[in-house]
Amino acid sequence: NIRYLEFNRLFFATFSTIFILALSDDRLLFKSFPERVMSSKLIRICSTRATHYSAALRARGPLTFDGWYPRDHKPDSYPENEEQRRAAAIKYGMRPEDYKPIDQDDVVRYAGDYPDMGIVTFDHKDPYESWSDRHHRRNWGEMVGMDMMRYRGDRLTFTGLEAEDFKIWNSIILCLRVLVPMALVSWYITRDDPNAFRWKNPVMPKQYSYDYYRAWPWGDARKYPIVNYTFEPLE
Repeated sequence: NIRYLEFNRLFFATFSTIFILALSDDRLLFKSFPERVMSSKLIRICSTRATHYSAALRARGPLTFDGWYPRDHKPDSYPENEEQRRAAAIKYGMRPEDYKPIDQDDVVRYAGDYPDMGIVTFDHKDPYESWSDRHHRRNWGEMVGMDMMRYRGDRLTFTGLEAEDFKIWNSIILCLRVLVPMALVSWYITRDDPNAFRWKNPVMPKQYSYDYYRAWPWGDARKYPIVNYTFEPLE
């Protein structure tokens, strides 16, 4: 196994390096082998690097911020009264008159008090707007619908204006632009013309001196010879 050999090679190389560094330290000549290894230069270097790495992790900043908690922004239960409805609208940064929760009967999209933003696709948004995220045409902190990932620019996107220009013949022509070239290419490479393009040169079936099919499975093929030639008198 190549991986096993590479692991053994790396293990012995690392162990040899630690052993050499432990023996090269003059102050460790009169110590035992475990003390030499644990006090070697390589161990001290690794411990120093680990200390610096942990310091870099601590410099990332806090994982939470005062006044902002995920539980305040997660969907809660469906609002049952006007007070809960207004509280949910304020939580999502919407006006109470614009807030509408997702219908409870929608078993696919229902998510508690999360608002129903409707269908807003990529093409519905102004392409000349200075978006914070131009890839998805979305501003920082902007509310998104439950199906936002479905209506991205690289997926299902429409404006509704395409339905006004729809003609059945345009769809048929679009299909024929794909199917007709495929049919022509298939006919060209499968026609009976001897000079037609082939994936390989045509050859005749291989000739055998005995009929192995008649002898299969227990017979002797030598009892069924095949004559692949004839002698005819010259006229």
